[in-house]
Amino acid sequence: MIKIIADSTAYITKEYAEKHNITIVPLRVLYKGEEFDEGYPGTFDAFFDDFTKTKVFPKTSQPSLERFIEEYNKAIDHGDEVIVFTLSNTLSGCNSVANLAKDQCKAPDKVHVIDTLIITQTIWGYVMEAVEMRDNGKSCEEIVNRINQLIQNSAVSFIPDTLEYLAKGGRIGKVTATIGTFLKIKPIITFKKGVLSDKKSMGMQKAMKDLIASIPQKLKRLFIIHIADTKFYEMLKKFVYEFLNKRPDKDKIEVYEGEVGPVTASHVGPAIGLAWVAE
Repeated sequence: MIKIIADSTAYITKEYAEKHNITIVPLRVLYKGEEFDEGYPGTFDAFFDDFTKTKVFPKTSQPSLERFIEEYNKAIDHGDEVIVFTLSNTLSGCNSVANLAKDQCKAPDKVHVIDTLIITQTIWGYVMEAVEMRDNGKSCEEIVNRINQLIQNSAVSFIPDTLEYLAKGGRIGKVTATIGTFLKIKPIITFKKGVLSDKKSMGMQKAMKDLIASIPQKLKRLFIIHIADTKFYEMLKKFVYEFLNKRPDKDKIEVYEGEVGPVTASHVGPAIGLAWVAE
């Protein structure tokens, strides 16, 4: 059997994880003097209720080495091989810790760590692919090769409500943020293959349409996502479903709606976005 492990920034629901025997290893959040596990979607309301009212900026940290070793050894003792999905090494040390734990577990040759070069529900999309392949009897090697193929054309993009959080996180300068807010410039922040890029649009509706236009042709899974339940989320969903209904392959595309948690929010702030897995 193959055991699948993912970190919490995949934002896999607890129900899906339990149904498919997936272990979630949480990243940690330090906020207003408290440190806590990021948790599952559906448990973020209290954090975001406070986060959107305060100027306090959260900090994050990767899971402990011991936590990964414990989970690997549990699976190995059960006779399983292990596939581990982590967020991009360019955003966190989580992948490095997962690999170090592999070296120190009972059977390193049974553990396969994938640097997804991404964050958020795109990782969940990879996990879905792995679950399907595992349940159809595919090997770890076949699954890892397949995921590495999908990484080439998959991405996540956000439209932040405000540039304030990007400025706080050092992604853009404070002057740029002030000018952008004054001019109603909306950046589309895209993360793909470990690299962050941005495109600017004038106004939220134009940004949404530009974001939707970037959805690739060979789309396999699409996640319509939000951070902090922003007021623009319903509008984005409406535009996305209208767009997909015009596509001849609409019946072949899996579409999901999802919530993104505190770790990603610490970089982006309240936002709407799309995450996708594509051929």
